[in-house]
Amino acid sequence: MHLLHRLTARPRLYDAVLALVVGAAVVAGSLPTQGEQPERLHLDVTAFALLATGALALGVRRRSPVLTCLVTFAVVVVFIHAGYPYGPVFAYVMFAVYALAAWRPARHAVPVTAAMIVCYLCLSAWVEREPDGLFFNLVTTSFWLATPLVTGIAVRLRREGLEQTLVEERRRHAYEERLRMAQEVHDVVGHSLAVISMNAGAALHVLSRRPGAPQVEESLRAIRQTSTAALDELRVALSTFTGAVGAPDRPAAGLTLLPGLVAATRSERLAVELAVTGTARPVPPAADLAAFRIAQEALTNVLRHAGARRATVMLAYTPDGVELTVTDDGRGGAPQPGGSGLDSMRERARALSGTLAAAPLPGGGFQVHAALPCPAEPAAELACSATADGALA
Repeated sequence: MHLLHRLTARPRLYDAVLALVVGAAVVAGSLPTQGEQPERLHLDVTAFALLATGALALGVRRRSPVLTCLVTFAVVVVFIHAGYPYGPVFAYVMFAVYALAAWRPARHAVPVTAAMIVCYLCLSAWVEREPDGLFFNLVTTSFWLATPLVTGIAVRLRREGLEQTLVEERRRHAYEERLRMAQEVHDVVGHSLAVISMNAGAALHVLSRRPGAPQVEESLRAIRQTSTAALDELRVALSTFTGAVGAPDRPAAGLTLLPGLVAATRSERLAVELAVTGTARPVPPAADLAAFRIAQEALTNVLRHAGARRATVMLAYTPDGVELTVTDDGRGGAPQPGGSGLDSMRERARALSGTLAAAPLPGGGFQVHAALPCPAEPAAELACSATADGALA
C-alpha cells in the first residue's frame, strides 16, 4: 500500500508502471490462446510488435487519453483482423476508454467511444463476417467498450464530488476563521471604545460641576459621540456574521451618515466642509456603504498623516452614479509605504466596477477621488445593486 501511494503521487511513473504490467499480462495471456484457436494465426514478431505498441500507448493515457484510445483501438483492429487470436488484447482499449472517461468530460469520452463501437461493428461486418449475427456482435462490442466508459465516468464524478467537498470544507473553515477574527476584533476594539466612551463621560461629568474651557468640553463630547457610534457600528457589522439579535437600533453605514462623519471629524485643528451637488437619490446598498467607507478612510488618513488645516468632502450625484472627492491642504507627497488604507479603498471601488484615484496635488495637499457607477434609471439601478451585492459576496 505504501508503494502504491508513492506511485499515485507521481502520475507519470504510475502510468509507466501500469503500462508495463498490463502489457506483460496481455502478452502472457495471449500465448495460451494460440492453442485454443487453431484456426487463427500464431503469434509472430508482428503480433508482439502490435502488443508492445498497445502497452506503450497506455503510458500516456492520462496526458493524452484520446490519442491512447485511437492507438490502442487501431492495435486491436489490426491484431484481430490480421487473423491473430482473440484474447486479452481488448484490455488495451478498455484501459484507454476508462482513462478517457476518468480524466476528460463526458462530452469528449462518449462520442469517441460511440465512434469506436460503430467503427468496430462496420469492420466486423465487412471483414470478419461474424457468423453469430450483428446483434451478438453489438452486445459484445458494447460490453468491452461501454463498461470502462461508464466506470470511468463514475470514478470522475466521484473524484469531482470529493474535490468539491474539500473546497466547501475549506470555505467553511475560512468562514469560521473570519468569524473568529471578527469576534476577536470586537472584543479588543469594543473594549477600548467602551473605555474611551466611559472616560469621556466621566470627564464631562466633572466639567459639568467645574466648568472649564469650552473647547475641552466640545472635544470630549466629540470623543464620546464618535466612540459610542463606532462601538454600535462594530456590533452591527459583527451581527451580519453571527446573525445575533439585539444589535443597536441605528441606520446602517451609508451616505446618510456622511454629515455626521464630517461633523465628528471637524475640530479646532481641522476644518472639514461637506459639499453635495446633483439631485440626491437612493443609492444601492453596496455603493452606499462603499462611498461612506471610502470617505471615512480618506478622512482618517487626513487626520493621521496629512497635517492639514482644512479638508473638503465633495459628494456628487451624477446620471451614471456617485462621485466622492476628499481634498486636504496638508503636506501632500507620495503615500507612505506599509499602509493598507488606499488599497482597501481601491478594492471597494473595484468590487463595484468603479475607479479610485489618489494622488498629491500640485500646489500641496492630497486628493482622493472615487467614482462608483450606479445609473439613475430604476431598472439599471436594480441591476447595479444586484451586480454590486454579488461582487461583494
